[in-house]
Amino acid sequence: MQTGIGPTKLFATIEKVEKTEEEWRQELSPQAYYVLREAGTEAPRSSELNDVKEPGTFVCKGCGAPLFTTAAKFESGSGWPSFYQPVDKSAVDLSVDYKLIMPRTEVCCGSCGGHLGHVFDDGPQPTGQRYCMNGIAMDFKADETNPDLAAAVVERQSSPFKPTAESQLPGILFNGAIGVLFFGSFVTRIGDIESLGGTPVPFDFFPVIPAVFYGVMAAQGISRLL
Repeated sequence: MQTGIGPTKLFATIEKVEKTEEEWRQELSPQAYYVLREAGTEAPRSSELNDVKEPGTFVCKGCGAPLFTTAAKFESGSGWPSFYQPVDKSAVDLSVDYKLIMPRTEVCCGSCGGHLGHVFDDGPQPTGQRYCMNGIAMDFKADETNPDLAAAVVERQSSPFKPTAESQLPGILFNGAIGVLFFGSFVTRIGDIESLGGTPVPFDFFPVIPAVFYGVMAAQGISRLL
């Protein structure tokens, strides 16, 4: 603990936490270790944090760093605690993983690097994002009983949150590529019909629908960065 610095000041900064895997094993339950240190996933609807509505802050179970607030929490129907934004950009680290072949943006604690979940582009405004988190990777601290933490979080949220390029790029590239493939299929289909002297029917225009859908999704990802 640093001397001369109050709790509020400490919560308002990011301090990197590094421990050996043996230390993590001793401090975390087997379930929490599996998620935080081995990038595992808890069963959907298994976390009591799904039902939390009381004002407060969700902190990393590994190091106690502030991650999300109840104000940014919403019911996504996914079975995991979901938020449309973290406390601030420094609260989490983002990276791309391809474990399910298609790119996903992994979310880790910005302080200790523990795996939290993934972020997707199907959340509510104002960010349009869904931070789908493992409840076992977090603890909840109510504002009423943790006023220093609540004050520090408010300080860190003083400026409007804006998604990072790292969180948007995988979705932009994936949605853009799928949209181009469907549009290319549409152009090829119409070209083949016309070359054979046929007349297009409504079904021939079907690829336009997913092409527009994925194109709009890619455009929305770009707009969040502007």
